[in-house]
Amino acid sequence: MKKAWYLGYSADDIGDRAILIGDPDRVDRIAGLLEEPRFLPVSRGLKSVTGGFAGKSLTIAAFGMGAPIATIVLHELADLGISRFLRIGTAMYFPPARGGEFIVSTSAVGFEGTSPAYLEGGEPYAADTALVEALNQAAAAAGQSVRKGIYATYDAFYRDMFGIDDAGRDRASANRELLKEMGVLAVDMETSALLAAAGALDVACTTLCLGTVDALTQEKLEPGALAQGEKQLFEIALSGLCALD
Repeated sequence: MKKAWYLGYSADDIGDRAILIGDPDRVDRIAGLLEEPRFLPVSRGLKSVTGGFAGKSLTIAAFGMGAPIATIVLHELADLGISRFLRIGTAMYFPPARGGEFIVSTSAVGFEGTSPAYLEGGEPYAADTALVEALNQAAAAAGQSVRKGIYATYDAFYRDMFGIDDAGRDRASANRELLKEMGVLAVDMETSALLAAAGALDVACTTLCLGTVDALTQEKLEPGALAQGEKQLFEIALSGLCALD
């Protein structure tokens, strides 16, 4: 039986759709919303759980941080038969988005090194429209709304996204000006590569994030709002992903 190289799973271990999460601690929290959750063996710190939701079987898989490992997880799960992927988490945001709002990617531009290996010259990389709409409807049913727009993805967090020294602050400031001109709504470290990989592998993918850091002011969402937003994020993600046949 075929097993994934890094994850170590076989097709019998997983569902037919997947949520990709950066923080492995969130796997435990979202597992509480699943029917009969079954945690899979952890390999290289990659934590996953398979369970049911609304009559569908799905796998929640953590990848840590960054485009290279996120695309490895997507690629291995796609090779085992999963055809729909949703990356969820947090993101820096640009106005008109506000802190605590949900932002879904309609497309993404890549400033990282992984996406050209999948779809060179294909920017902006497109998200799956049916999945975007399913998330929009799931949010509306929960009394929430999502902002739809362009994501931008970088590799070097402390140089390109958030400076903690003079060199990083100068570079990140220049990037922010560029992204404002491009009409980018959110910035992360995975989406463009995941959309490129999904396009090359002929699977559906998009990203749904909670806006937690203002890209212009660097102001962070306060802990209570973050905890509440994460709970709503899980519910919208599960409902939207599992609404599709």
